[in-house]
Amino acid sequence: MTTVDLPPIPARDNRAAQPFSPSSDPTVASLRTAILGTEPDMHQRVRAVIAELGDRPGTGSTYTAEARLAPNLLRATIAGLGGSATAIAADTRLRGIVCEWAAIYAPHLLPVLTGHLDLSIGAIKALGNGSAYQRDLLAELDTGQAIGVLLLTELGGTNGADQQTTATWDDIRGGFWLTSPDPASWKFMPNIADPTTPKIGVVTARLIIGGSDEGVLPLLLRLRTDQGLTPGLRVATLPDKGWAPMDHALIRFDKVFVPAEGLLGGTWAVMGTLEMASTVPVRARFHRAITTLGQGRLDLAGASAAGARAGLAVTVNYARQRRPGGRTLMAERGTVRRDLVSALAATYATSVLGRRVQDMAAAAPAADPLIGVWSMLIKPLLAYTAHEVLLTCRQRSGAQGSLRTNWIQDWIGNTEGIITAEGESQLLWKQAGQLTTCDITTLALPDTPSHLPWHSRMLIDRATTIAAGLRRDDITPAETALDRDTAAIELAAATSERLAATALWTAATTAADDTARGLLESATAVYTLERILHRGTWFAAHRRMTPRRAQRVHRELHRHRQYLGAHLCELVDGFGISLDVFAAPMAAPDYLHWWQHWATRPNPPTATATRSISDKTRP
Repeated sequence: MTTVDLPPIPARDNRAAQPFSPSSDPTVASLRTAILGTEPDMHQRVRAVIAELGDRPGTGSTYTAEARLAPNLLRATIAGLGGSATAIAADTRLRGIVCEWAAIYAPHLLPVLTGHLDLSIGAIKALGNGSAYQRDLLAELDTGQAIGVLLLTELGGTNGADQQTTATWDDIRGGFWLTSPDPASWKFMPNIADPTTPKIGVVTARLIIGGSDEGVLPLLLRLRTDQGLTPGLRVATLPDKGWAPMDHALIRFDKVFVPAEGLLGGTWAVMGTLEMASTVPVRARFHRAITTLGQGRLDLAGASAAGARAGLAVTVNYARQRRPGGRTLMAERGTVRRDLVSALAATYATSVLGRRVQDMAAAAPAADPLIGVWSMLIKPLLAYTAHEVLLTCRQRSGAQGSLRTNWIQDWIGNTEGIITAEGESQLLWKQAGQLTTCDITTLALPDTPSHLPWHSRMLIDRATTIAAGLRRDDITPAETALDRDTAAIELAAATSERLAATALWTAATTAADDTARGLLESATAVYTLERILHRGTWFAAHRRMTPRRAQRVHRELHRHRQYLGAHLCELVDGFGISLDVFAAPMAAPDYLHWWQHWATRPNPPTATATRSISDKTRP
């Protein structure tokens, strides 16, 4: 793994440095280790850079204006972390940590990060040929002079190896002509509509060489420069999304030329004078090339979990102040406390799982196919869980949670974007559940204890029972399955959940502090027992849930919820999030005073904008 020497934290940014100073509370320190790992210095430095951007949810701004914030935020982040996006992209843990803190503190930055770092720079490094052409484009991406994007999905669907965009070889010009033969082949949603920002794209297309179909492979080209669009490129700005503003476009190619050096085929798909040399079967070339998506999936998964942690941090802070009716604190009301405890347990489980898989990816060979399997399993789980957690935060917060100034809406929006980043996220679970090269029921995290709690073993039993049914071509063990595809989704979801439960239990067994160990054990129990409760009919139908077992589920779930509910502050402190960076009422020490101060200023602001990244003075 390549590592990056990060610049020191600016001495004057005390708030950015504060969360990772040595904690006087050993319980909080142990919880932070479980969530963030053993690299506090890297977290501290990245967090300082992201917090210094001063990015904030927008109010009173247009969708287009918000979408235009990302390029400058990206350039400032690259500069703040040493000046090389290529170096950041090459360091698996650093890249993941950047995405996590962007998810928390820079809502306009996160949507462009993986497209730039993973899907553009990552693709060039993994599949490039080192030509002068590719080096020139990589240099522009390295500083953020140009923003990198992937043009994969077509209007007719993602289509995989059946994509309809064509790249026809011209042996006289020595390159490919990109063409969109019909509307179904138009590329859909890449963020290249902004006319003010240079863009470099990795475009997937079906190679036609000498009239022969050579499969789908990526090509690298400049899409937009300061002088405008590349000749033959037709771009239509798409309507606004309801969240995560980006300059999305509908794109068609009318004979766009790409030099031969633009082919991204690694060492296994090389263009000769008149033909392609490749030992990889035609239908397998797309899947071989697109394996770089796995790293982006892991980064997005970690970012979604980070957004959930941020949402809980501000919601718990608010719930410990708000007194509906002037009496009982929100945090002490059973309906609120129960939901916060459930959300915290799920966020701990998925955060620890995401961090453990990132650690595995950092230690694995660059092209390890097993990491791709892990990414297909955890991205849907972490994103779906974060979305549910953030909706809980928004709803329990009432009207406060509906205001963008409290950030929750933007975290929800970015999570929606993560879920939609490759189309329908359930398809990742379908693919994982139908793998013939890997039995996902055998996947295990390193150092998983040999003895697991009874409730974790119940999750394992469910996953193996569904898998055994699929091997017999029997979908009935997957309770909601309509066919083999939906049964495969059930299998992958069950596998993801049991991995999250074992990840959290493993963290509990290795915690240095006794109180932290107890909290992590209770969080494991709440997460696992709630999964069992949710699928109680399955366990009853398969004779795994007797009345006595059901009573035990309810009894232990109640006990562990009560314990976690008494330790909301410690659990949230384990996230290492400094609330004052948000400058939001729900994150303030006194939300009433925040609003009083806001309302009594001479001209209460009606718009909140990201400050110029050249302005290093905090308001």
